Amino acid sequence: MAIMLVVVHFNTTVHPFTLADNRHYTFYVFRILLRHHVNKYLAVPIYFYSAWAAITAFGGLPNVQTPPARPRGGNIAVRPESPRRSNPRPRLPPPSMASVYDRGHHISKVLIWLLASTLSLVTAPLVEPRYFIVPWLIWRFHVASPWPTGDEAYKKRKKRIRTFKAWYKAVLYARHDHRLWLETVWFLTVNWGVSYVFLHWGFEWPQEKGKVQRFMW
Repeated sequence: MAIMLVVVHFNTTVHPFTLADNRHYTFYVFRILLRHHVNKYLAVPIYFYSAWAAITAFGGLPNVQTPPARPRGGNIAVRPESPRRSNPRPRLPPPSMASVYDRGHHISKVLIWLLASTLSLVTAPLVEPRYFIVPWLIWRFHVASPWPTGDEAYKKRKKRIRTFKAWYKAVLYARHDHRLWLETVWFLTVNWGVSYVFLHWGFEWPQEKGKVQRFMW
């Protein structure tokens, strides 16, 4: 966070076009940040938390291994190893996306994503939401899923589905990533709000009478 404070202090630059058009939402964001010299520092905790949440989303989900089931009669019977195969060659599992979802991504992939996103966003003279589309899509495609398709428990649950009702319940609830519901509601709310403001909150510039100006990204 200290590094962010230093960057904000020495590298807060605002393009003249950003404050020249009051139809864009970024105009009002920067006007709030520049209203008082302390406001830009108060936003640093938001930057820090957003960066932490985005980077930690690349990490794998907790890998909970279930212990082997004990037989009803007593303890688990352990099969003795054959003396001929005292040191068997370890069999590595085939690579799959499930391993990525369990362990998370390599640090090299995260660093490359950070470097590419930094070069794409920091070097842009203006701040517009469309500049964040490609970095966000790459980030979203690599966020870990709680139900990896290669998981054995997932396959067992899939085999148990026999009726349409069970399939409907499994797809929408049991095997569904519940974060997607919240994400969908969030996107629909933002799109509805932006569309409503665009259609119903028009205004006119004094120098252009009769022309309706509309808010946009």
